[in-house]
Amino acid sequence: MRLRHKAVQAAAAFLLFAVTQAPAATINWGSPVLSTTADSKGEALDSSYSVELGAFANGFVPTAENTEDWAANWRTFSVASFDPELGYFTGTADLLVGGGSSDPLADTGINFSDMEVYVWVFNSTTMEPESEWFLGRSDSWVMPTAPTECCDNGLPTQWSTTDFTTSDTPVYGAQGPVFGGGVSDNPGVYTIQTHTVPEASTLVLAAFGMMFCLRRRRPIS
Repeated sequence: MRLRHKAVQAAAAFLLFAVTQAPAATINWGSPVLSTTADSKGEALDSSYSVELGAFANGFVPTAENTEDWAANWRTFSVASFDPELGYFTGTADLLVGGGSSDPLADTGINFSDMEVYVWVFNSTTMEPESEWFLGRSDSWVMPTAPTECCDNGLPTQWSTTDFTTSDTPVYGAQGPVFGGGVSDNPGVYTIQTHTVPEASTLVLAAFGMMFCLRRRRPIS
């Protein structure tokens, strides 16, 4: 009877191990405590902002010129918890078999395996004059290949804003001294600074300036 009891215990332990060791690759990501995270005016971000880790589907490549198409092509892998008082955000999710995410807020039906991933900070997914955006990534931020069998005992993948270098130009916003698309009323050196869309008057003046330059370059006949 004692042998049978031990056998039952061993079987239960094996089942528990199998459950806790389900095939997955863990992604931990975020920014350090006491990071400086600011908007285009240089003011600290508040709780109205969302911070997501994700990728763009359908081969879409985000640029500062196609912002109106970002939301339609964005796929969320993980949503971070953001602490506005300490200025940092942190998130974690497992890359599951098939390439999905364990985050209940993640988009479904997409295989994130081997995709380039970005961190997107925003107060609205619609780009308009009051919208504040940051979109950036490190060149090292490439999702691992999804596990195919039990058990992936590798160490978690760790991504942080400290991975950003001066060669990692944000698509939108600024990180440290490196500036990407959008505009800032009070640019500074922050861990992350969101930018907003240029006002229409600014775009009109830029267009007139370009027309003037082209007119001056026209050869005299």
